[in-house]
Amino acid sequence: MAIHEEERPDAADDDLEIEPWHESDLLRDLAALRSVSNTQRRGYKLEVLLERIFRRAHYQVVHNPRMARPRQTDFAVVSHSHRYLVEAKWERRPAGSKVVDAVRSRLGRLDGTVVALLFTMSGITGEADGEIVGDRRDGLVLVFDEVDILRALRDPQELDRLLRLKHDELVVHGRVHRGEKMREADKAARSSGKKAGKLPTSRYRLLNGSGDTVPWFYGAGGFSPGVFCLDLPDVDWVPAAGSGVCLDMPVTAWGQPDLLRLLDALNELGWMGERSQWSIQQHGRNWHGCGADGFAEALKNWEERTSELEDPHHSEEFVYFEVCDGGFYTVSGSISAEETRHVMRCNVSFQLIGIPLDPGSLQQLYRQFDVPSRGYFRPLVDRSVTRDRFNGRIPLQVLGYIIEPADQRWDEEDWVVGLLAANPFYGTALQPPDDLTSDLDRTGVIVCNLRSHHPLSKPQERYELWSYERARTSDAHALRIVAEWWESEDGDEQRPAVGQAGAGYFTDQVREVSVQNPLMT
Repeated sequence: MAIHEEERPDAADDDLEIEPWHESDLLRDLAALRSVSNTQRRGYKLEVLLERIFRRAHYQVVHNPRMARPRQTDFAVVSHSHRYLVEAKWERRPAGSKVVDAVRSRLGRLDGTVVALLFTMSGITGEADGEIVGDRRDGLVLVFDEVDILRALRDPQELDRLLRLKHDELVVHGRVHRGEKMREADKAARSSGKKAGKLPTSRYRLLNGSGDTVPWFYGAGGFSPGVFCLDLPDVDWVPAAGSGVCLDMPVTAWGQPDLLRLLDALNELGWMGERSQWSIQQHGRNWHGCGADGFAEALKNWEERTSELEDPHHSEEFVYFEVCDGGFYTVSGSISAEETRHVMRCNVSFQLIGIPLDPGSLQQLYRQFDVPSRGYFRPLVDRSVTRDRFNGRIPLQVLGYIIEPADQRWDEEDWVVGLLAANPFYGTALQPPDDLTSDLDRTGVIVCNLRSHHPLSKPQERYELWSYERARTSDAHALRIVAEWWESEDGDEQRPAVGQAGAGYFTDQVREVSVQNPLMT
C-alpha cells in the first residue's frame, strides 16, 4: 500500500536527470522523482537510483543483463556469495500477482541460486504477499517497500542487513518482510509489554552484614563506566604472538522492553553463562549485582530502587559484564529514569583472543540484534588487562559476602568467595592508584574477589586489599579487585598459605543484595 499519495506532475519532468552521486544526494533525488507523472519513466529513474545504492554498498551491478532471456531484466546484483535479479516498480497501485508472476517467470529460467528483489514504492497486495510465501519453492522473491527504500537511501550499508532479514523471514518463518509492516509490528511489540524469557540465575548468593540474602548491593556513588567482576579473562594470555581484538555492536534499543529482549536474545544464542556481573549508576547511588536475571529485575524495579533518592538524575547508566568463549563482553548504555524508560545509548562490546576462524556465531548476533552498521574487528593496541598490587596494607570494612552455597560444592558447606566493602578511597585522604582514580572516586562501595576463600562458618577478623586487574572496552571498564584475609595465631597475624582455599570463579547466579552502607548519602 502506498505511503505517499501520487503528486501532481511537473511540467519539466521530461528534462529531469539524476545527477552523479555524491554524499547525501540520494534522498534528494528520490524527492525529485515524486514529481514525475509518467509511471514508466519514473520506474526507470528509480531503477537508476537503486543501481547507485547497490554500487555505494559495494555490490557489482550489471545493467540490463541477459540472465533471463528472452525476458528483460532491469538489472542484476552480484556479491561475494549471492546473485540477485532486481525489478523496480513505482506505479499508482500496489504491485499484484501479475508482477510477482512476471518476476517468477524470470527466475524459472535461472538456477535456484538466484534470488529476486522486488523494489516497489507502492507496496504489494495481500494476494501477492500470499503467492510469494506459498510458492517460494518456485523461487524466492524479497520485497522492498517505500520504508525499506528510504532506509537504504539514508545508509546504503543497510542493504546487507535488510537482505539478511528478508531472506530469513521468508525462508525460516514463512513471512514477507516489509518495512512498513515490520515498523508497525515493532510498535505493537514495544507497547505489548511482552515479557522476556527466563534468564540465567547466578549460582552465588549475596549476603548483607546481618547474614540475610539480598538481591543486590548498593552504596553511595555517582556515574562511572566501571563494573566489578570476580573473573576477568586476559585475552593476551596465549602462547601465540600478536594481540587480542575488539568488536562493537551498537544496538538499536528504543526502550526498556527492547533492552530486555536484547538480554533474552543473548541468552537464546548461548552468550550468557554463570559469570555475569553488573552495575547501575545514579546520582548519589550505585547498585552492584550478578546474574542476568538480577540485572533484568533491577532494570524493571527502577522506581523502587530510586524511591529513596532525594534528587535522582533523569537517567541511569548501566554496565553488564559477561565471560564468553575466547574472552568477555560488556553491554553498556544509558536509560531514562522515568516512565518511558527511553534507551539513549546501548552498545555490546567484545574483547576476544583473536578473530574467530568461524565467525558465524558473531554474525548471528548481528542478525538477531538488528545492528544498524557493519561490524569490524579492531586489533588492541595495548594489553587488554593491566594488573598491579596495592601499595601498603589497606584494611577493608566488610559490608557483605558473596557466597558459593553448599548445594554447589562437593563438601556441602557455604564458602565465602568475595566481599562487599566500603571503598577506602571514597571521601578519604587515601589516594587510589592512578589508573583506578576514575573508577574508585565515584563509588562508595567496592566488590572484591577473595584471593583465598574460607568457610562462611569461619569468618575472618581482618581483610585487606591485595591487587587489582583492569580492562577497558569501548565504553566500559571491568575491574577485578582482589582482597586477602589474615588470621591470628599465637598473637601474630599470618596470611593464609597460597592454595589453602580454592580459587573459585564468580559466576552468574546471584540474587540481589541490599546492604546498609555507612557511606550512603
